[in-house]
Amino acid sequence: MKASLDRYSSYLVGILVSLTLFSIILLAFRYNPVVSIEGLATGSFGSAFLTSETLVLMAPLLLAALAFLVAYRARFYNIGVEGQLYIGALSAYLVGSQLGGAPSVVAILLVLLASMTGGSLWLALPLVMRIKLQVNEIFPTLVMNFVAIDIVNWLTAGPIKDPASGNLQTPFLPKSTWLPVLISDTRLNAGVIIAAAAAICVYVVLYKSVLGYEIRATGSNPRGARSGGVNISKSILAVGLMSGSLAGLAGMVVVTGAEHLLAQNFSPGYGYQGIGVAALAAFHPLGALLASVLYSALSIGGESLQRSAQSVPIELIYVLQATIVLSVLVVEVWLRGRRRS
Repeated sequence: MKASLDRYSSYLVGILVSLTLFSIILLAFRYNPVVSIEGLATGSFGSAFLTSETLVLMAPLLLAALAFLVAYRARFYNIGVEGQLYIGALSAYLVGSQLGGAPSVVAILLVLLASMTGGSLWLALPLVMRIKLQVNEIFPTLVMNFVAIDIVNWLTAGPIKDPASGNLQTPFLPKSTWLPVLISDTRLNAGVIIAAAAAICVYVVLYKSVLGYEIRATGSNPRGARSGGVNISKSILAVGLMSGSLAGLAGMVVVTGAEHLLAQNFSPGYGYQGIGVAALAAFHPLGALLASVLYSALSIGGESLQRSAQSVPIELIYVLQATIVLSVLVVEVWLRGRRRS
């Protein structure tokens, strides 16, 4: 119980520390910190439209964070979430573009399965290399990000490009594959529900199942887990399949939920940002729900603040995002040291 309270206090103290540091930085650049921080809040939650945009951005961030943290729990460092996200989005588009006459329920289900399969298959090679050859997964997963992005960029510039558009993008998907809109006149769609449900499912698997116990045992003490009869390869295979599927889903909710097409560089780095979200959540799936909302609120609020009278550069908002993550981690480590002393 005390550990949980310390963890929550680390979030509060870390956010306060980061806001203090951010205020000092703003003052150094001659911006009003009170007006800027208030602008961040109103810029992300000041209206129904802004709130919906914050939640739309939250969905892929949350799924990317879940993809990283579920693998991290078994000491499998999946740095390739961005690439799996791209392949998941491509798979969703390729399947969805053929489903114009299908009922929406069937079309969306098939697109969802396609995205999960695509993300998992893109992780298959690093996963096999880790299990069979004991090759560290960091470099293979990282390199495959660039391959996936180049594949999508090549396809959207040529073979599947919309000939009627001057942009490097595909034609729109059939409406039967679009995720349902939750609030009219906004982009808020069922991708938010999918992401939240995924967080709950990951929590149940990790903390309420035998498989979850084996995964966490593998991550915390591989030698002890093996001595206790845990199949390490099985645990790593399980988190790999879950991680790739979640990353693919992140691409799917962008393509079928927010954009309804596939475009070059459609992701501003969701896969990499998901690592920061996972760290901010202390690698807990339910904590990732709150962390992804905070992270997306800073992004949407920062864009609004950039267009405001203050005209605060978006780069300073990125500084705040990084400062919050680092502050929370430092405070949590400090509190953990106090508990042990």
